[in-house]
Amino acid sequence: MTTWRLYFLQVFFLIFAAAILGRLFYWQIVKYDQFSAAASSQHLTTVLLGAERGKIFASDHEILVSNEPSYLLYASLNEFKKGAGDKDYNKYVKEIVDSLAPILTTERINLQKDPAKLGQGEKDTLRDEIKDSLIKSLKAEKVVWVALSRKVSAKTAEQIEELEIPGLGFEEQSSRFYPNGTLSASALGFVGLDSDGNDKGYSGLEGFYDEQLRGRAGLLTEEVDAQGHPILAGLKSGATAEDGFSLVTSIDRNVQRVVEKHLSAGLAQFGAKSASAIVLDTETGAVLAIASVPSFDPKRWQGFEDEDIRDSAISDVYEPGSTFKLVTAAAGLDSGAIKIDTICPCNKAIKIGGYEVQTWNNKYNPNSTVAQILQHSDNVGAAFIGQKVGKDKLIDYIKKFGFGDKLGIDLQGEEPGILKGAGDWYPIDTVTASFGQGLSVTALQMVSAISVLANDGKLMKPFLVKEIVTADKTIENKPVQIRQVIKPEVAAIMRELLLSAVEQGEARNIIPHGLRVGGKTGTAQVPISGHYDPNKTVASFVGFGPVEEPRFAMIVRYVEPTPIYGAETAEPTFFKIAKELYPYWGIPIR
Repeated sequence: MTTWRLYFLQVFFLIFAAAILGRLFYWQIVKYDQFSAAASSQHLTTVLLGAERGKIFASDHEILVSNEPSYLLYASLNEFKKGAGDKDYNKYVKEIVDSLAPILTTERINLQKDPAKLGQGEKDTLRDEIKDSLIKSLKAEKVVWVALSRKVSAKTAEQIEELEIPGLGFEEQSSRFYPNGTLSASALGFVGLDSDGNDKGYSGLEGFYDEQLRGRAGLLTEEVDAQGHPILAGLKSGATAEDGFSLVTSIDRNVQRVVEKHLSAGLAQFGAKSASAIVLDTETGAVLAIASVPSFDPKRWQGFEDEDIRDSAISDVYEPGSTFKLVTAAAGLDSGAIKIDTICPCNKAIKIGGYEVQTWNNKYNPNSTVAQILQHSDNVGAAFIGQKVGKDKLIDYIKKFGFGDKLGIDLQGEEPGILKGAGDWYPIDTVTASFGQGLSVTALQMVSAISVLANDGKLMKPFLVKEIVTADKTIENKPVQIRQVIKPEVAAIMRELLLSAVEQGEARNIIPHGLRVGGKTGTAQVPISGHYDPNKTVASFVGFGPVEEPRFAMIVRYVEPTPIYGAETAEPTFFKIAKELYPYWGIPIR
């Protein structure tokens, strides 16, 4: 063999070997991740392991919210298409959809606010929506698996299984279960779905504690055979699911039932637009009951409007009216601007900044003491105290009582109210704020404010969750004092003044025998387009009892009731509730 031929063969084999090595490098190094993933997809499968959402308990550890099985209805399209056989696929899909739609429509109807009141047209619309969704899913291209309906009940799943439709299957999920029905619905909130189709808490406790309640899903990767069945002795790896934490609340179910019963009855009796009530433990700030009506069914939340779901006790702001006079009086006494025996002329309307301030009934009470100002709910008297305190100190006390900012309750949706800055106050603002106009509050802020008087001047952070229970420990939420607002001796004086305001006030004849309660009514006109509507009010009563050793503070509030006055609507409801709570708690009736 000549030298050039030998040289040619050497070069040829060298290039050939380089090409093979280059190709091996490309397959094994450059394309390693892609080929590895493709190989893994053929013999490995990854399954999402769902975490169970945490439970919510009442103060007696009875369940308020738990979980029950529900199912995801899905279609494996390859198997489903085989079921069509020689039939036209479009006709086959229509036949299947016609058999599924009535079952799924019935379930959707049962999730509406009032299923019995749904008209045939509304039912037909729901059915058509379900049919369109099913057809779109079953005709989907370039996919082998589609979800058809989420959170299907066990009963519905059983009915669908009886149809024996090839390619349809169920994946177990869970749905929230409410053994006490709609009790405490506004405080509990509800569980819906986020943009990825995962459970998410909205409103109330479910929204505030969503991260803790939802837990953490796990992943299981395991080897499968050619048919996709797990290999028992094969490789398994992944992260285990961690169930959500559970919550033990301060809600007393018996107190909650009493409050909801009387609040709902009052809503109907007075034709009010809405109503709310809160009962606090005055010493700790724990919420014993909180209710807003109209309310909703958290199991069927989809059928309700936002205003039914919103917790108006913490989310709605309103002008407090005369209930705010307790803040003004406390500020006057604590600051030293007035004393218990200070006399207000209170003999006529006062004019300031081009405005005239009158009493609510245009009757005047000359030479009134602080006690008499509260008894008569005297706007002129409250304005007298407010002017004595002065703008800056009055604003400071208003803020110290917790107004103008969130109190930090562990419920989603709390509003801070509306309080103008000192630079935006005019002389008339000091006067009107003294009797609860020109600023807005929440029912939670008002009941917390009167709790300050019942609790020796201390403002406590309101809360619902006493304990967070994890897999291995219980975390206690201890009461938190926000600040000392007024001196204990001033708080004691205010308790006696508010007792006299009740016993010598407009509604003194409705007080049940032996119930010594301190409190204040409020009737605030509703501001509309720069003026006040004379026929629409927010009527409220805020109080505590018993006066000697306060056990609870409570607010009852009606929006646009008839009659329009707090003394004729909210105060009677307060006493109906209190009359049941005293014997329940073993409070002596004096």
